[in-house]
Amino acid sequence: MLKAVTIAVIIGTAVIGIYYLAGPLFYDRVVNEPLPTALSDLQKDLTYDKFVNMIDEQRKALVEKMSPGTIDLIMAEAKKFTTTVSEDMQEMIAKVAPNSQETPKFSKLGMFQGLKGHEAKGKAEVIAVGDISFLRFEDFEVTNGPDLHVYMTKNGDVDSGIDLGKLKGSIGNQNYALGEINADVYNTVVIYCQPFHVYFASAKLS
Repeated sequence: MLKAVTIAVIIGTAVIGIYYLAGPLFYDRVVNEPLPTALSDLQKDLTYDKFVNMIDEQRKALVEKMSPGTIDLIMAEAKKFTTTVSEDMQEMIAKVAPNSQETPKFSKLGMFQGLKGHEAKGKAEVIAVGDISFLRFEDFEVTNGPDLHVYMTKNGDVDSGIDLGKLKGSIGNQNYALGEINADVYNTVVIYCQPFHVYFASAKLS
Protein backbone atom coordinates (compact mmCIF):
# COMPACT_ATOMS: atom_id res chain seq x y z
CA MET A 1 0.00 0.00 0.00
CA LEU A 2 2.76 2.45 0.98
CA LYS A 3 4.62 1.57 -2.20
CA ALA A 4 1.53 2.38 -4.31
CA VAL A 5 1.10 5.75 -2.58
CA THR A 6 4.77 6.62 -3.17
CA ILE A 7 4.49 5.77 -6.86
CA ALA A 8 1.33 7.88 -7.16
CA VAL A 9 3.08 10.87 -5.54
CA ILE A 10 6.05 10.54 -7.91
CA ILE A 11 3.79 10.33 -10.96
CA GLY A 12 1.73 13.31 -9.78
CA THR A 13 4.83 15.42 -9.22
CA ALA A 14 6.14 14.51 -12.67
CA VAL A 15 2.84 15.44 -14.33
CA ILE A 16 2.77 18.84 -12.60
CA GLY A 17 6.39 19.48 -13.63
CA ILE A 18 5.66 18.61 -17.27
CA TYR A 19 2.62 20.90 -17.25
CA TYR A 20 4.60 23.91 -16.07
CA LEU A 21 7.53 23.23 -18.38
CA ALA A 22 5.51 22.48 -21.47
CA GLY A 23 2.66 24.88 -20.76
CA PRO A 24 4.28 27.90 -22.45
CA LEU A 25 4.75 25.84 -25.60
CA PHE A 26 1.06 25.10 -25.96
CA TYR A 27 -0.67 28.10 -24.44
CA ASP A 28 -0.41 31.73 -25.46
CA ARG A 29 0.19 34.02 -22.54
CA VAL A 30 -1.76 37.24 -22.55
CA VAL A 31 0.60 40.17 -21.90
CA ASN A 32 -1.02 43.47 -21.06
CA GLU A 33 1.95 45.71 -20.40
CA PRO A 34 0.75 49.30 -19.90
CA LEU A 35 2.84 51.14 -22.53
CA PRO A 36 2.39 48.73 -25.48
CA THR A 37 -1.33 48.57 -24.72
CA ALA A 38 -1.64 52.37 -24.55
CA LEU A 39 0.25 52.83 -27.82
CA SER A 40 -1.77 50.15 -29.62
CA ASP A 41 -4.95 51.88 -28.51
CA LEU A 42 -3.73 55.03 -30.27
CA GLN A 43 -2.60 53.34 -33.47
CA LYS A 44 -2.43 49.71 -34.50
CA ASP A 45 1.07 48.18 -34.19
CA LEU A 46 2.48 51.41 -32.78
CA THR A 47 5.59 50.83 -30.65
CA TYR A 48 7.79 53.12 -28.59
CA ASP A 49 10.56 53.03 -31.23
CA LYS A 50 8.12 53.85 -34.04
CA PHE A 51 6.71 56.76 -32.06
CA VAL A 52 10.12 58.24 -31.23
CA ASN A 53 11.32 58.01 -34.84
CA MET A 54 8.20 59.45 -36.47
CA ILE A 55 8.41 62.73 -38.32
CA ASP A 56 6.96 65.61 -36.32
CA GLU A 57 3.84 66.00 -38.48
CA GLN A 58 2.81 62.37 -38.03
CA ARG A 59 3.58 62.33 -34.33
CA LYS A 60 1.78 65.58 -33.56
CA ALA A 61 -1.62 64.06 -34.37
CA LEU A 62 -0.98 61.18 -31.97
CA VAL A 63 0.26 63.44 -29.18
CA GLU A 64 -2.92 65.50 -29.40
CA LYS A 65 -4.94 62.36 -28.63
CA MET A 66 -2.70 61.11 -25.80
CA SER A 67 -3.75 61.08 -22.19
CA PRO A 68 -1.34 62.44 -19.56
CA GLY A 69 -0.93 58.87 -18.34
CA THR A 70 0.33 57.67 -21.72
CA ILE A 71 2.76 60.58 -21.92
CA ASP A 72 4.08 59.66 -18.47
CA LEU A 73 4.57 56.05 -19.61
CA ILE A 74 6.56 57.16 -22.66
CA MET A 75 8.72 59.47 -20.56
CA ALA A 76 9.36 56.65 -18.07
CA GLU A 77 10.32 54.27 -20.90
CA ALA A 78 12.82 56.75 -22.36
CA LYS A 79 14.36 57.29 -18.94
CA LYS A 80 15.31 53.60 -18.75
CA PHE A 81 17.80 53.91 -21.59
CA THR A 82 21.05 55.81 -21.97
CA THR A 83 22.78 56.58 -25.24
CA THR A 84 26.52 57.13 -25.09
CA VAL A 85 28.67 59.17 -27.45
CA SER A 86 32.35 60.14 -27.41
CA GLU A 87 33.33 62.72 -30.01
CA ASP A 88 36.79 64.22 -30.28
CA MET A 89 37.24 67.98 -30.48
CA GLN A 90 39.99 67.74 -33.11
CA GLU A 91 37.73 65.76 -35.44
CA MET A 92 35.19 68.59 -35.33
CA ILE A 93 37.88 71.19 -36.00
CA ALA A 94 39.06 69.21 -39.02
CA LYS A 95 35.47 69.06 -40.26
CA VAL A 96 34.40 72.69 -39.84
CA ALA A 97 37.74 74.42 -40.47
CA PRO A 98 39.97 71.93 -42.33
CA ASN A 99 42.43 74.51 -43.68
CA SER A 100 42.62 76.80 -40.69
CA GLN A 101 45.94 77.40 -38.98
CA GLU A 102 44.24 79.19 -36.09
CA THR A 103 44.53 77.93 -32.54
CA PRO A 104 41.13 76.92 -31.11
CA LYS A 105 39.81 79.37 -28.51
CA PHE A 106 37.21 78.67 -25.85
CA SER A 107 35.03 81.75 -26.25
CA LYS A 108 31.93 80.83 -24.18
CA LEU A 109 31.24 78.48 -21.29
CA GLY A 110 28.12 77.37 -19.45
CA MET A 111 27.26 74.62 -16.96
CA PHE A 112 24.24 72.40 -17.52
CA GLN A 113 21.45 72.22 -15.01
CA GLY A 114 18.39 70.01 -15.10
CA LEU A 115 14.91 71.44 -15.64
CA LYS A 116 11.36 70.27 -14.86
CA GLY A 117 12.59 67.55 -12.52
CA HIS A 118 15.17 66.14 -14.94
CA GLU A 119 18.85 65.77 -14.09
CA ALA A 120 21.78 67.18 -16.06
CA LYS A 121 25.44 67.95 -15.58
CA GLY A 122 28.53 68.86 -17.58
CA LYS A 123 29.58 71.91 -19.54
CA ALA A 124 28.70 73.54 -22.85
CA GLU A 125 31.50 75.41 -24.62
CA VAL A 126 31.61 77.53 -27.75
CA ILE A 127 34.94 76.92 -29.45
CA ALA A 128 36.14 79.34 -32.13
CA VAL A 129 38.61 78.43 -34.86
CA GLY A 130 39.22 81.69 -36.70
CA ASP A 131 35.79 82.81 -37.94
CA ILE A 132 34.23 79.38 -37.45
CA SER A 133 32.60 78.29 -34.18
CA PHE A 134 31.06 75.11 -32.88
CA LEU A 135 29.33 73.96 -29.69
CA ARG A 136 30.88 71.24 -27.57
CA PHE A 137 29.54 69.32 -24.58
CA GLU A 138 32.06 67.83 -22.15
CA ASP A 139 31.47 65.53 -19.16
CA PHE A 140 27.84 65.75 -20.21
CA GLU A 141 24.93 63.73 -18.88
CA VAL A 142 21.18 64.27 -18.98
CA THR A 143 18.07 62.26 -18.15
CA ASN A 144 17.12 60.56 -21.38
CA GLY A 145 13.84 61.45 -23.06
CA PRO A 146 11.95 60.77 -26.29
CA ASP A 147 13.50 62.62 -29.26
CA LEU A 148 15.62 65.17 -27.40
CA HIS A 149 17.02 68.07 -29.47
CA VAL A 150 19.73 70.67 -28.90
CA TYR A 151 18.71 74.32 -29.25
CA MET A 152 20.65 77.56 -29.22
CA THR A 153 18.24 80.06 -27.70
CA LYS A 154 17.85 83.64 -26.60
CA ASN A 155 17.80 83.38 -22.82
CA GLY A 156 16.41 79.84 -22.85
CA ASP A 157 13.28 80.26 -25.03
CA VAL A 158 13.07 77.57 -27.72
CA ASP A 159 10.27 79.44 -29.52
CA SER A 160 12.89 81.95 -30.68
CA GLY A 161 15.69 79.39 -30.73
CA ILE A 162 17.58 77.52 -33.45
CA ASP A 163 17.41 73.72 -33.56
CA LEU A 164 20.88 72.16 -33.95
CA GLY A 165 19.39 68.70 -34.39
CA LYS A 166 18.89 65.58 -32.31
CA LEU A 167 20.90 65.13 -29.15
CA LYS A 168 23.63 62.67 -30.11
CA GLY A 169 23.76 60.96 -26.72
CA SER A 170 22.43 61.35 -23.22
CA ILE A 171 25.96 60.73 -21.93
CA GLY A 172 29.31 61.82 -23.29
CA ASN A 173 31.31 64.45 -25.17
CA GLN A 174 29.74 65.73 -28.40
CA ASN A 175 30.00 68.53 -30.96
CA TYR A 176 27.48 70.63 -32.92
CA ALA A 177 28.22 73.01 -35.78
CA LEU A 178 26.96 76.56 -35.20
CA GLY A 179 27.25 77.92 -38.72
CA GLU A 180 26.26 81.60 -38.70
CA ILE A 181 24.71 81.51 -35.22
CA ASN A 182 25.86 84.39 -33.01
CA ALA A 183 26.53 82.98 -29.54
CA ASP A 184 26.35 86.49 -28.06
CA VAL A 185 22.68 86.64 -29.07
CA TYR A 186 21.79 82.94 -28.78
CA ASN A 187 23.32 82.67 -25.35
CA THR A 188 21.62 79.63 -23.78
CA VAL A 189 21.84 75.97 -24.81
CA VAL A 190 18.64 74.02 -24.19
CA ILE A 191 17.97 70.27 -24.30
CA TYR A 192 14.35 69.98 -25.39
CA CYS A 193 11.87 67.12 -25.85
CA GLN A 194 10.26 67.66 -29.25
CA PRO A 195 7.14 65.46 -28.95
CA PHE A 196 5.92 66.85 -25.61
CA HIS A 197 7.52 70.32 -25.57
CA VAL A 198 9.39 69.72 -22.32
CA TYR A 199 12.61 71.45 -21.26
CA PHE A 200 15.11 68.89 -19.94
CA ALA A 201 18.23 70.99 -19.34
CA SER A 202 19.92 74.31 -20.07
CA ALA A 203 23.33 75.96 -19.92
CA LYS A 204 23.71 79.76 -19.91
CA LEU A 205 26.80 80.76 -21.92
CA SER A 206 29.03 83.59 -20.79
